[in-house]
Amino acid sequence: MTELMQGSRTYIYNLIKSILELDRTNEYYLYFSDFENVATDSLFKRSNVHCRIIVPSSRFIRLPISFPLKLAADKIDLFHCQYMAPPLCPCPYLVSLHDIIHETNPQFYPAGLRFLMHHLYPISARRAAKVLTISQYSKSQIARIYKIPEERIVVTYVGVSNAFRFIGDKEKIKLIAEKYGIKGRYILFVGRIEPRKNLGTLIDAYHLLRTGYAIDHQLAIAGMKDPLFEDFHNNIIARAEGDSVVFTGGVAENDLPYLYNGADLFVYPSYAEGFGLPVLEAMACGVPVIAANGTALPEAVGNAGIMAPPENPEIWAEAMHRVLSDPELQETMSRKGLQRAQLFTWRKTAEKVLEAYSELATTARTELF
Repeated sequence: MTELMQGSRTYIYNLIKSILELDRTNEYYLYFSDFENVATDSLFKRSNVHCRIIVPSSRFIRLPISFPLKLAADKIDLFHCQYMAPPLCPCPYLVSLHDIIHETNPQFYPAGLRFLMHHLYPISARRAAKVLTISQYSKSQIARIYKIPEERIVVTYVGVSNAFRFIGDKEKIKLIAEKYGIKGRYILFVGRIEPRKNLGTLIDAYHLLRTGYAIDHQLAIAGMKDPLFEDFHNNIIARAEGDSVVFTGGVAENDLPYLYNGADLFVYPSYAEGFGLPVLEAMACGVPVIAANGTALPEAVGNAGIMAPPENPEIWAEAMHRVLSDPELQETMSRKGLQRAQLFTWRKTAEKVLEAYSELATTARTELF
């Protein structure tokens, strides 16, 4: 992977790789809009793996027409998709629905996108044999809002890739940081630049940190701007003017572990998350973490980090100062974070998903007799 993947792509890519490492018996058909990132990966060349291209590029044709035809032609027994399934699916299916934040926090989504998700997601979820989600928080919201029995919803926590680990090569860490315009000590945020991530509060807190506590760390915001929120991106850039804030833009996947390792502190003030994987990635690299105290983030952080209300920059500034000025606290948080991150692996995720596959396959065989 050359570019930083976003949440759903990270999930499906790592899940597929882990499933294929565990299961060499069943036949797997993988459907792609193109073969990017597939041709060079040996996992996809195994004898029990069959890669298929789905055309056309438009999902509005691909989902209702191309997918059902392919699934029927390939005689698929069980189909696993993300978010939306074909409206007429020729086989039982599972759907991975990471969150429904567009329902609980609609203010963070454009009206047109929110309308589509509001009407299409529940149809796929209610027709699914099982719904997979990534936190107990998301499970409770899906059950409550979409009126789906909890026994049909399975929590499969996401994992942390082995690439995210403690790295002792300080020279390379420094070179990677400088590649993205970061010089000296820094605080790090990783995520897409969109309103839900609450970067306004973070920048206000950082300003208070510099002026009220005389902390000279840079703030590095690593992530791409969301094309749906161009005005928000421009406002955030303007709001940060005058402070030592670095906007790195997109980060190469191979560089990201080095950026984490170089940070003295990782901050994640997001208003709403289905889980919050960057929190665990930072912990796996030994970086102290401060995160918002709502939605699913407490499930990611556990007792390994500091949690703060997302709307209060004063509390965030005080918490950041407390960590940055206390080496003993940094060491304790780093140790607890490393231990916490070890609880979440893609192998465990794959094992849980394979259990769901097996249960549905058993049910299907039982219904035949």
